[in-house]
Amino acid sequence: MRRKDMIYMILGLAIVIVAVILVQRSPSVSTSTAVSTVFDQSVSDGTIKFSYDSKSFGLATSKEQVLVQAYIPPCDENFNYCLYYVGDTYKGTNFESAGFRIQKRTDLSSENSCLTTPPSGFDPSKAPDRKSSGEGYSSSVFQNIGDAGAGHYASGSLYRLYIKAATSLNATSSCYEFETRIGQTQFANYPAGAIKEFTSNDFDAMQAQLLGMISIVSLQSGSKDLFQ
Repeated sequence: MRRKDMIYMILGLAIVIVAVILVQRSPSVSTSTAVSTVFDQSVSDGTIKFSYDSKSFGLATSKEQVLVQAYIPPCDENFNYCLYYVGDTYKGTNFESAGFRIQKRTDLSSENSCLTTPPSGFDPSKAPDRKSSGEGYSSSVFQNIGDAGAGHYASGSLYRLYIKAATSLNATSSCYEFETRIGQTQFANYPAGAIKEFTSNDFDAMQAQLLGMISIVSLQSGSKDLFQ
């Protein structure tokens, strides 16, 4: 073999080895975290507008319409709209339910009460983790709102939106509450091999879908990104 050909062969082999090493070192992408959401359905009550992926979520306006039955329901029963997860991606795991609850809080009439009243079940010392405001509205976020009991637990956040009265006659201010929730059962409570684990990557993927719906809630004025 000529010296020139041998050099080309050695270089080619080196390139193949480097490529193999790079592939092995590249982080794998879990299919469960690759979220591709199409918000094909939109709903407006005349004040706010929200959208959702009808392949992954069902829409209920009463608790009787929620077709997912779980120890921890996807939404507390006090809601105007409940978007509840209907997909089967996590079937056979300790995943239990997930939902996005929307409620108009007619009892919280002032801006301060809307933004600062603690979520249900929390004492008065619970304060919002952040606040923001924009043209015609203000908002607050209570993060890490969870619950647990009898081997079940839920994780989520609560969002409040105060929409200021317009200048038109008879217009009134309003307060909306949005809550995300992911419910699970304790994986350790199952016999080994009985089910698969709802992993942290699975949780992140589901949370991304819920946060996606939060991020596109908008006002009739066109204002969006209301909780930044």
